[in-house]
Order: sequence, then structure tokens, then C-alpha cells
Amino acid sequence: MSENILAIKLFDDGVAAFLRNDFKASIKYFSQALKHDRNFALVYSSRGAAQLKVNKIEKAISDFTRAIRLDPSYARAFHLRGLAYEKAGEVARAYRDFDSAIEIDPDLAAAYRSRDSVLNKEVDDRRDFEDFEMAEHLKALTVALFTGEKKAA
Repeated sequence: MSENILAIKLFDDGVAAFLRNDFKASIKYFSQALKHDRNFALVYSSRGAAQLKVNKIEKAISDFTRAIRLDPSYARAFHLRGLAYEKAGEVARAYRDFDSAIEIDPDLAAAYRSRDSVLNKEVDDRRDFEDFEMAEHLKALTVALFTGEKKAA
């Protein structure tokens, strides 16, 4: 079995463990996958998400940073690292990461909600309202796409 196929199988096992809320097992599977493919950005991001779930904030930030270095266009990794920074109390860094995620993927509604949350801490009412409105608009578009409605909010 090739190294890449082993990495993918271990990644799949890690995702399954994550979905069972077995985050420690998930971290182990993701770590094993990385032994077979050190350039698998999705695995770093996924392990970071599991690290975040067990409150290993610095390790999560490190994994998200590695994912971003491997794929600077990976908006979700920026968003997740922003969540980790926010949890660590580093609001300015969180804001910058949410901003980067939105710049890369303007349709990533979760990043708008997260930036809105950070802005509530920093009190910028005009921008706060704009982020809330954009998140609601994207949510309505998503609902319209999945329900087949012709008009979106």
C-alpha cells in the first residue's frame, strides 16, 4: 500500500473518530496519517480541530498554521485558527484570521459570525451590523440552495 493511500485511510479513521467525539483517538489517527504524508494540509487542519476540542489551544494553533503554510488559500484553516486565537484571548489575531478567511472565501458564513463575535468584544457597531447582515444573507442563500427556493434574501 502506498504512503499516500495509508495517509488517506488513517485520515478517514481520524474523521470517523472525530465524528464519534473521540477526539484523542482522532488526534492519534491524524498524527499517524502525517507520518505518511507531511504535506497533507487537511490532516493538519483536522488534527487542529480535534486539538481545539480537547483544549490544546497552542497545539491547535500550530496545526492550523502548518495547514495555512501548506495551502495559503485554505479559508477554513484561517477561520479555525481564528477560533483558537479567540479562545486563547488573542482577539486581534482572531480578527485578522477571520478577515483573511472572508477575503479568501466571501461565502464562508461562519467566518462572518465569528468576526461578528470578536467585534462584539471590541465594540465596532457599524462593522458588527454589516457582518451580522452578511452572515444572515449567506445563511438565506444556503437555505434557498438546499430547499430549491427561487428567491433568496
